[in-house]
Amino acid sequence: MSADREGTSRSWRDQALVVLVYALLALVMTWPLVTHLRSAVPGPPGDNLEYVWKLWWFKEAITTPGVSPFYNPNIFFPFGYPLALSETTLAHTALGLPLTLAFGEVAAYNLLMLLSFVWAGYATWLLCRRLGAGTWAALIGGAVFAFAPYRLSHMGAGHLPLMGTGWIALLFWALEGLVERPDWRRGLWVGLAYGLMALSSWYYAVIVGMFAGVFLLLRARPWRERLWRWSLWRSLLLGGALCVLMLAPALGPMLQVYGQGQASYDASLAFLDRWSASPLDFVYPNAMHSLWGAPLTRAYYQNINENLLYLGLVALALAGIGIWARRREAATRVYVWLGVIALVMALGMTLHWAGEPVYLPVPEAVEETFARGMYALTGKWALHKARFAALRKPGAIVLPLPTLLLYLFVPFVNAMRVWTRFGVVTLLAVSVMAAWGLDALQRRMPSRARGWAAAGALLLVLVDFSVAPYPYGRTLVAPQPLDQWLAAQPAEGAVAQFPLHKTWFGWMLDANRIHGRPLAYGYGTFAPEAYSDAMVVLEDWPSDEALAALRAWGVRYVVMGARSYETRWPETERRLAELPIAEVALFEDAPRFVGDRLLYLLPATDDVPSTQLVNGVLQVYLDDENHVYDIQ
Repeated sequence: MSADREGTSRSWRDQALVVLVYALLALVMTWPLVTHLRSAVPGPPGDNLEYVWKLWWFKEAITTPGVSPFYNPNIFFPFGYPLALSETTLAHTALGLPLTLAFGEVAAYNLLMLLSFVWAGYATWLLCRRLGAGTWAALIGGAVFAFAPYRLSHMGAGHLPLMGTGWIALLFWALEGLVERPDWRRGLWVGLAYGLMALSSWYYAVIVGMFAGVFLLLRARPWRERLWRWSLWRSLLLGGALCVLMLAPALGPMLQVYGQGQASYDASLAFLDRWSASPLDFVYPNAMHSLWGAPLTRAYYQNINENLLYLGLVALALAGIGIWARRREAATRVYVWLGVIALVMALGMTLHWAGEPVYLPVPEAVEETFARGMYALTGKWALHKARFAALRKPGAIVLPLPTLLLYLFVPFVNAMRVWTRFGVVTLLAVSVMAAWGLDALQRRMPSRARGWAAAGALLLVLVDFSVAPYPYGRTLVAPQPLDQWLAAQPAEGAVAQFPLHKTWFGWMLDANRIHGRPLAYGYGTFAPEAYSDAMVVLEDWPSDEALAALRAWGVRYVVMGARSYETRWPETERRLAELPIAEVALFEDAPRFVGDRLLYLLPATDDVPSTQLVNGVLQVYLDDENHVYDIQ
C-alpha cells in the first residue's frame, strides 16, 4: 500500500473511531434518554412537545397533496398559523423526515437530539484538526463543545433548533479552509454549512452570521494579500448563491411575516433586557451536575433554560495553556477576539448580576441627563423603537452594553430577545483553544504517555459536565384521556381552552396531533396578529359576548382547567352555569412529568412559572381537572 493510501486509510479509521467515541459518550451523557426513545422526551413539558408536533406536521404536510409545511389552518383557528412566526427548523424537520417516517415523531425527536451531540463533537473535531490540533487533542475540543451545559440545558428546555450547533463548527471549518486557499469547492462548503445552520435556527443565522463577518475581517489579515483576492470573493459569492437556494423555501415566509411586523418584539427594554447573561454564568460551576447540582441550584439563581453557560474548569485551564502555547499565531488572536466579543454580546443590553440589572448610584441631575439621552436613543433615533421607562430608577442608572445598539439599529435583531445565546460562539472558541492546550501538553510528553493524557483530560471534562441521570426529568408522551375522548367524538368543531394563559405551552399544541381537531389557540414564538386582536374578546370568558365569538369561529368544545383557575374556579363555574351550554365530560390529566431532581428547587419567577416544576408548589398546569363544555 502506498504512503498516500495508507495515510488516507488511517485518516478514515481515525474519523470512524472519533464518531464512535462521540456516539457512546452521547448515550452516557444524556442517560436515560436512550431507554425511552418512543415514550418520553427530555425535560419538563414545554418546547419539546412543540417540536414533536412540528416533526409530525412536516410529515403530514409533505405526504398530503396541496398542504404547505409552512402553514397550518387548524392552529390559532380560525385565523391559521404561519409557522414562520416561530422556528421552522427545516434542518431538523426535513432532514429528520426519514426518521419520522420510520419510527414516529417522538423517536425521531429523541434520535435527532442524540445525533446532534455526535455531529457537534465531530464537526468541532474537524475544525480543531484543521487548526493544527492532534487527533486526540481535537477529540477534547469536540467533547467540550458537544457536552457543555449550554447544549445539555437546551436539550432539557426542548430547544431542538438550538441543538444544531454542529453546523456552526462546520461553518468555521469551511471558512478556515476558504481563507487559507480559496476555491469553488470550499466556497460551496461555506454556503452549505451556513445554509444548514440557518435552517436549524434563525438565531444562529443572525448571531453566527455576524461573527462569520468578524472572522473574515480578522482572519484574512493581511487584507492586501487575502481579503481583496478575487478568488476569495468569487468563492464566497458561489457559496452565497447555494445558501440562498437552500434558504429560499423558508426565508420567503419568514420575511413575509417579518415585513408585516408580526415577528418582532414590541416590548419594554425591561422585558428584552431580562434575557441577558451575568459574567458569573460563564464560570459558575455546572448547576446540573449529578453530584453537586442541588446546592449550586439553591445558592445562585439562573434561568435554567438559557443561562447555564458554564465553560468548564478543565476546558478553561486547557484553553489558557493553548493561548499561551500559540500566542504568536494569528489564529489564536482571532479566536480569542471571537470568544471575548461573543461573551460581551451575551451579557445583553445592560450589565447583569444574578439575573438582575446592575444599577449604579448617581446624583439626581446625572440620572435625569442619562434618562433624557436614553429616551432619545431608544425612542427617537433608533431604527427599532423601544421603551426605556421600565428600566429607569430614581437616583441610579443602568450600565448599557453593545447589544443594546444591535437591537436598536441592526435589521432582524428586533426579532430576538435571548442574548445569552451569543455565548455559543464563546463556547466554540474555548473548545478550539482547549484542543490547542492539550496538544501543547502532549508535545512535551513521551509518545507512550500522550494517549493516557488525552484519556485523562477527556474523563475530567466529562466529569465536569456530568448530568446523568438527566436532572430535569422527562415528559411522558402518551395520549391524554381528554384528547382520546375528543378524537372519538363524531361532531365536527374546534376546541378552545381556558384559562387563556394555560394555552401558551408546547404540550397544549401537541394535543392537535392526537385528536386532529382545530385549536382556537396555539403556541410559538409569536402569535398571528389577527388572533392576538381577537383574544381581547375572550378575556372576559365566560360571558355572552365571548360565547358568541367562539360560536362564530366554529368552536364546539370548551375545555376548562379547573385547578388552573385556583381560587377563582367556584365563581367561574357559577358564571358558566348561567350560559346556554352543557357540561359533557370531566377528565383528570394523566401524569406527564417524571424524574425531576433539580427543577423543584427553583424559585418562581416571571421566566419560570410556579407550577409543579418549580418549588414543588402548584401542579395546576400539568395535572389538571378538565371540564368539557359543548357550546353548540
